Amino acid sequence: MTEQTNDPRSPYLEVRLHRLSPLPPVLTGILISALLYALYLLYSVEVGQPIIEQTNGSVGFNNAAWAALVICLIFGVATTMPAITQRQWQASLPQLKAVLDEKGRLQVEAMATGPSRKHSWRSLLAFLAGAAGGVLVNLWLLNPPNLSWSEYWSTISPFFAIMNAVVFGLAARGGYMVRYEDREMRELVETHLQVDLAHLERNQIFGRLALRGALAWLVMTAVILLLFVDSTPAPISATALVLALIASGYAFASTIGPVVRKCSAVRDAALQSVREQITASGDAALKGAPGGAPLSELIAYENWLEKLPVWPISAPVTRRLALYGFIPVLAWFGSAAAELVLNRFT
Repeated sequence: MTEQTNDPRSPYLEVRLHRLSPLPPVLTGILISALLYALYLLYSVEVGQPIIEQTNGSVGFNNAAWAALVICLIFGVATTMPAITQRQWQASLPQLKAVLDEKGRLQVEAMATGPSRKHSWRSLLAFLAGAAGGVLVNLWLLNPPNLSWSEYWSTISPFFAIMNAVVFGLAARGGYMVRYEDREMRELVETHLQVDLAHLERNQIFGRLALRGALAWLVMTAVILLLFVDSTPAPISATALVLALIASGYAFASTIGPVVRKCSAVRDAALQSVREQITASGDAALKGAPGGAPLSELIAYENWLEKLPVWPISAPVTRRLALYGFIPVLAWFGSAAAELVLNRFT
């Protein structure tokens, strides 16, 4: 096992902060994004940065105002999804324990609590490394050129400098934790999953967990796509979009993959055993010796095993996955439609 169950574990900082809110995580996340954007609007008024402007006869968000809105939404999503994910983990514990051995049940309880202290510190280092990268990107691409420090503080740039550092840090930490959680899940399944070929539907809980993990990154992808509606620097937007899509696919596959491999191995072993019995029974029948199970029953069992689905994904999960794939596209079209409406009625 990657971590012993008695290692100190605790929830993420944002999960603990969400617990202080009387609102559900989604509403808390929306409130966080709204408050941050309100702070940006106040700061814009203070430094004279326009929010709505008219260009070539059309009215729309100022480039900086739109980018700030997207960044605030990214921050809200990044700090809310861990709280939602932990709630879902806690709700899934009974189904997970039903397919694990005793040590696995202890381990999954620990995993539902949060990362170990060692990995919490490592995730902090990942955050700091990402934040440093955000500062460099901000200096490289986003700051107005030829500004003195006194002039710099009279622009909107400090807001983006701080928010970019935080968002890049959260992204780096998120990438590290996806890899860490993948390793924990893989060892949990490989070591403690009890495969019952007669009740493989019990493993569908892993399909639901995989879907929830992918959903978190798909929502992030949808928010990042909003950057493409406006003129935020393309290299940053495109890179963030690709990384979020990769993380979404990786989060799904890293949960599903170990379960499929474990179930396939058990099914293949059962197939090999029954085929050996079929061969032995056939040889015994040819020799006129008494055999074991009737040959017809063994052949029927072999056919049943061959058709046995090992993917822990039910039809509802498949439909949800297909629908979730449209989330980024719908977000982009929705933002583009909102801009058209703004241009039409203002």
